[in-house]
Amino acid sequence: MSSFLLLNNLDVGRAFAFDPLNRKPEQIADWLLTEYVKKRGGSFNYDPAIKCLYEMFQGRLSLADAKMRCLTTGQPVGRPYNVQAIDCVGPYAVANPSTCYRIGYTAVPVGRAHGRTVYIGLKAPLLRVASGAASVVLPGFRKTSRPVGPQVDVACSIALATFARDDFSEADFEYLDAGEAAEGRRFLRVYSGRERQIYGVDDVDALLDVYVKGVALALESGVTVKDANLRGYRVIDPDQPSMFG
Repeated sequence: MSSFLLLNNLDVGRAFAFDPLNRKPEQIADWLLTEYVKKRGGSFNYDPAIKCLYEMFQGRLSLADAKMRCLTTGQPVGRPYNVQAIDCVGPYAVANPSTCYRIGYTAVPVGRAHGRTVYIGLKAPLLRVASGAASVVLPGFRKTSRPVGPQVDVACSIALATFARDDFSEADFEYLDAGEAAEGRRFLRVYSGRERQIYGVDDVDALLDVYVKGVALALESGVTVKDANLRGYRVIDPDQPSMFG
């Protein structure tokens, strides 16, 4: 189990349940302890599938080649699931060629709790521009422990507040949900911010303040929490002027 001092933004969204603006630090702490600390985490990730998206939207990687990459990289136990995810979302990426800007994996420090830095991890692989419209693309490949409803809005609004600035200040978000399955097959739902609730910067700041206070309360419970493992992440200052260099 990774440390909740570096929590994926999809899990941060889940922590806010279904009434985000009225969520209390105590409820965040309870969620962290019951849904994150006490439950055993998965044995693989979707990094191979996530990392294919940039090249697929650019038209530089075919669906067949992406599936082969997912079948031969990453944790062996997760390879079939990565293939399933890319088989689901890949046709959409190939059918929507775009100008893309790589974001990669980013860790954003959002506060301090008992002398320790609290980060949110963002696996947003790219910002894509098509027909003059820009979108921060966030993959949702999990079949379980998935954000739903307002939880998606919180997770994606955090990403927008981090990445959509300067020339891309009017960017939308695009959440690629390939987690649901019917009759043994995944199906894709594409959520855009214009169809959802986008929280503005002030609301995101308020949500993150509640979140950091919840982390502090969870630490006070006496659980042993490792420092954030930032390997593979670019750590950014959320106030730096440009995300795309």
